[in-house]
Amino acid sequence: MPEYRHIGRRALLAGAAAGGIAALAPQPAATAAGRRPAPRVVARPLANPDGSLPMTFLSYVHPAGPAVGRALGPDGEEVQAAWRGARVRRPRALHDAGAYTLQGVNGRGALVGYHYLPDEDRTHAVVWARGGAPRRVLAGDDYRAWGTHIDDRGRVLVRTQTEYQADPELPSRGGLYVLRPATSAAPVRITPPDPEAVNAAAGALGDGGHVVAGQVRFMAWSPDPFLWHDGTVTELTRLTGAYRPVFGAGVNARGLVAGSAEGDTGEWRAFVWDGERLTDFARFDGGTSSVPLDGRFLSARGELIGSSRATDGPFRWSPGDGLRPLPTLPDALYGTTATALNDRGDAAGHCYTEAGRRAVYWRHGRVVDLGLPDGAVESEVSWLTHTGEALGTASFPTPSGGTVSRCYRWTVH
Repeated sequence: MPEYRHIGRRALLAGAAAGGIAALAPQPAATAAGRRPAPRVVARPLANPDGSLPMTFLSYVHPAGPAVGRALGPDGEEVQAAWRGARVRRPRALHDAGAYTLQGVNGRGALVGYHYLPDEDRTHAVVWARGGAPRRVLAGDDYRAWGTHIDDRGRVLVRTQTEYQADPELPSRGGLYVLRPATSAAPVRITPPDPEAVNAAAGALGDGGHVVAGQVRFMAWSPDPFLWHDGTVTELTRLTGAYRPVFGAGVNARGLVAGSAEGDTGEWRAFVWDGERLTDFARFDGGTSSVPLDGRFLSARGELIGSSRATDGPFRWSPGDGLRPLPTLPDALYGTTATALNDRGDAAGHCYTEAGRRAVYWRHGRVVDLGLPDGAVESEVSWLTHTGEALGTASFPTPSGGTVSRCYRWTVH
């Protein structure tokens, strides 16, 4: 990962100079008859037109394009920021004291997150309507509340803690709620299938209102995953030999769940679960495969990307075609990772070369080198939009010998 550190004025100026549009040199036209010319790639920084508030980290990117994360403020410190419509803005804070964190954004630009008050040692879940003021949601006696997800219909997922837990070895008590701040409807509590569970850990909120979460038992080492939808709760079928919970779980609008589970011998195994049938990827690769921890790896059509020993690197899986390897660049000497997938079938990620990480893109079965913006030494992609724009970060060297990160969006023509 890039090294994040406080940087001086010279480094800021160097980063700003690197923030212009970086169009990679067009590749020469194909010489052989029938061969398609290499695509042209354009990299643009996620910053305001005047270069202010360059984004440095992406927490979440909606498939329609809006994003939330961190940006570099005018004083050189990182601040919470939102990207939408080719502009970066800093949402208003809920309180004068403390600080807020943005966790999600929907296609209309509404935001969700939380605001921490150090004097009270309390956390409030917060929603920002599109272009509006912040609003506390699920106000009550909960000790802490975190807004984690918001979908295009305005549904918000909130995780709570109801009491202070002095012993870090014991699970905190709390709950998980789905609510609609724009209506007068009461919050709906997500009840885990086990009546002995003391909490529910948030996982993901799908476009169809499905929630994949984990139930936390009092004496259990880790939570077990379950699926909630309109009050119906279903425990996920366990993989044979898998005793630890799912990580990086995702759910699409149809309620299809995908993720990775750790087996009793320590290997990670990707899986897809449709409510009745579980597809264990150990049948393809002997027990070593995984989906990305970050990014979007499950499409509305049920396609999945990840890494597998069977493909010696990145793969694409679909119910019809099964597991297929994704091609890699010739100079990807130390592995390639797929981290993002959109609903039209494009994928993106990065490879490891002798010079470092390099962002890559897959379209129509071809791998494309997204290259490096001017002055950058590394690049990587974690998100894709519906239209095929790849969003990620590029690392730039500083005079002190470290690196700083700037967020970019790559367009493949």
